[in-house]
Amino acid sequence: MLDLKFTLFFPMKNTPKLLVSSLLIGLLSTINTTVSAQSAIAPLVAQSPSNSSADAVVKRLQGQWEVEDPASGEKLLWIFTSEGELFMVLPYGEDTRFALPFGYQIDPTPQPMHLDVTLPQQEEKVLTILEFTAAGELRVQLEGTDPGEPRPTAFNSEATVFSKIDDATTFPPDVELIDAVAQVKKAQESEGKINIGAMNRAQQAYKLENELFAANFPELGLGDKPETEIYHYQILPQGDRTQQVIMTATAQVSGLRSYTGAVFVIEKDGQTTTVTAICETDQPSSTPPAMPTTPSQGSAEIQCPSGSKLIR
Repeated sequence: MLDLKFTLFFPMKNTPKLLVSSLLIGLLSTINTTVSAQSAIAPLVAQSPSNSSADAVVKRLQGQWEVEDPASGEKLLWIFTSEGELFMVLPYGEDTRFALPFGYQIDPTPQPMHLDVTLPQQEEKVLTILEFTAAGELRVQLEGTDPGEPRPTAFNSEATVFSKIDDATTFPPDVELIDAVAQVKKAQESEGKINIGAMNRAQQAYKLENELFAANFPELGLGDKPETEIYHYQILPQGDRTQQVIMTATAQVSGLRSYTGAVFVIEKDGQTTTVTAICETDQPSSTPPAMPTTPSQGSAEIQCPSGSKLIR
């Protein structure tokens, strides 16, 4: 069964087999394909030093390689270029496909040969092995590989076997190139927005029950101060904690925007209630927006400070 696992958030339309893995940062690490009848695959071609140079291997790799899931008929296409680019082409709905760009390096000296795969602008690699078969196929060990994990030393029964279908390195006409780096950043920024939104709602509930806003994360029932590799979170109590509170998500990864959440107590239509806001920096920043403007009496309108915009 073809099991396609991703680190990125993509709109998948009607392709339920395309799953989002727990790896939110880095490489699209494992695209695992169980290929039946491995014993029927021709054995490895003996690779002498003369035909195992990196240039010779890259020349042989150059082009389009495909594997099909015998159960579903879904196909995975790899396109190797001579410039160290690898494009993974995956199904996208019924009539279109998309390509994710990667980099690759080959070391032909070890046996099996070493294949390193990287996502653009990411340092961490997936380390694996490959070989050519006597039938002209390409065997790659994908199952069991992840960023930061040791390189496998041998192929197992679930190694993926690709067949070469074309020497061309251009995309088929129905393929759309995805900006993988932009998608990674979008997914990372989603963490900050989602968590600040959750903290805003938790503060509203806490204020309703306690007449004060929470001063720290344990009071909100969120345990110790939450911290991830992507964002640093803070609660900043205001005054006597009865009228307003702000929370911040400070980007710890370059190229990401930061966020400030705020909850205000207002009087509207003779009723006391709370309103929330999330401000997002206009540009990538390691400094979250300042305090939003307090809504005027009888109004729920909140304005974000200069250099940021209201997103919720």
